[in-house]
Amino acid sequence: MATNGNFSSGNSGFLTNYIYNATSIWNAGTYSVGPNPNSVHPNFGSWGDHTTGTGNYMLVNGATGTNKILWRQTRTFPPGVQVTMQWWALSFASPAGQLQLKLSGTNAGAVAYTPSTTGAWQQTTRTFTAPASGTAILNLITLAGPNSGNDFGIDDISFTYECQAYDTVWIFSKREAQILLDSTSIFGCDSVCFEIENGLDTNGLLNYQWVLSDGTVDTSKTFSHCLSDSGHYSGFLVTTSDEGCSDSVALPPIRVGHTRQLDSLVIANDGSIFSGAIQVLNSKEIIGLGAHFEAVPSLGLDSVFISAGSQSWSDGIITGNQLATGWSPVVLDPGPQTVCAFLFTAEGCVDSVCRQIAFFPTVEVPNVFTPNRDGVNDELVLQTTSTDQIKTTIYSRWGTKVFESSVLGKHWDGTFEGRDAAPGVYFLTVEVANPYAPLPILSNATVHLLR
Repeated sequence: MATNGNFSSGNSGFLTNYIYNATSIWNAGTYSVGPNPNSVHPNFGSWGDHTTGTGNYMLVNGATGTNKILWRQTRTFPPGVQVTMQWWALSFASPAGQLQLKLSGTNAGAVAYTPSTTGAWQQTTRTFTAPASGTAILNLITLAGPNSGNDFGIDDISFTYECQAYDTVWIFSKREAQILLDSTSIFGCDSVCFEIENGLDTNGLLNYQWVLSDGTVDTSKTFSHCLSDSGHYSGFLVTTSDEGCSDSVALPPIRVGHTRQLDSLVIANDGSIFSGAIQVLNSKEIIGLGAHFEAVPSLGLDSVFISAGSQSWSDGIITGNQLATGWSPVVLDPGPQTVCAFLFTAEGCVDSVCRQIAFFPTVEVPNVFTPNRDGVNDELVLQTTSTDQIKTTIYSRWGTKVFESSVLGKHWDGTFEGRDAAPGVYFLTVEVANPYAPLPILSNATVHLLR
C-alpha cells in the first residue's frame, strides 16, 4: 500500500495543492477525508469506501483549472523495476473527472477517467519504470474540468512490482516421521482387543506416542490394547524422528457394542411337561413362541429371530425399551427338534437361547374301512405322530379278540383266523409311546367294517 493509501489515518501521509476542509467540499478545488460524501456536500449521494464500505476515503470536488496536484507521495523502489500503481475511483457527479499520473513531471501512461456512472468503484492502473536512484516522486494531477461534475472519491492506492534476489541455501535431509495406519474401523461386541502398527516404520526407528480417549497413553512401536466398556473411542498417534521431524494422524474409529441379553425363550403350551431338559409338548393344544430380553438405551431398531426345525419367525422392530415379543398360535413340525431365539442388535451383536423340544405321541383311528380288496381303504390304517411304540388290540362286539399287534406300521386287513371278518362294529384299544412321554397314551375307539 501507499503510505495511508486507504486513508484510514485521515488527512496524512501525502501532499496536495487542493484545499482541505473537514466539513464542506462545496467549492471546487477542495477535498475532505471521510466515510460519506453526502456529509460534506448535500448534493452528493451516500457511498461507502472501497476498502471496507465503512472506512475513510479522499472526497474531492475537482478543480476547474489545469494541472493541479491532487495527491503526491515520494516512494522508494528497487532501481529499474516495473511498478504498477493502482487506485480506485468513484464518481459523485457527471461528467467524469480526469486524472494524469506523472513521475517526476513526466506523464506515466494516458489520461485516466473516473467512472462514467456515479456510485460505482472502478480500478485504474498505470505502469512506470522506477528511476535508477530508486526514488520516485509520484503525482496524481487533475486536468481541466467543467464547473459541474468532475467530483469523485479516491481510495486504496497501492503499488506492485516483481524482483528477484539470490542466495545460497544448504539443504540437509532429515528422517521423516511419516505414518500409515490401516483405516478400517475396529468393532467388537462387549469387548474388543486390537493391535495397530505404523506401516511406514518397519525398522522401528521413530518415537511413538499413542493416545486413546479412554486415557491410555502408550509409547510402544505397536499399540496393543483391549476395551471392555461399551461406547465410541477415538485417538491419535504422534511420531517423531531423532532429527526432530514429526507427524500425526487420527486412529481409526473404535466401537465396543453391547450384546442385548435374552432373558428367556418361552414355549407356551397347555399340558406340556419337562422330561429332563426337554420340553414335551401337547400337539393338540395351542403353541405360542416368545422371547423376553433386557431393556437397553436405544441405539436403533433391534431384531428377534426364532427358528424351529425348518420354520422361522422374525420381528425386526424391537425398540430399546421393549421387553418381549412373540407369536401365537404356531404349528411346529412334529418330532424332536431344537428351538432357538436370537436377538440381533442394530450394531450386529447377537445373543441366543435354545431349547430341546419333543411331542407327546398321538394316534388317530378312522371310523370306517372297507377290506373288499379293491385297493381303496382295504386296511385299518392308524395315523400316528411322535410315536416309537404301539400296541393295537381289536375286539368284535361279542368280545372276541380279532387282531393284536405291537409293530408300528402293521395294520388290520379285516380278516380273522384266515377268513374275512363279518361286517359290523369293532372296538379298538391303542397304546402309543415314545421316550419323552412318561407313560403310554391310551386311546379307545370304534370302527365300522363295511364290505
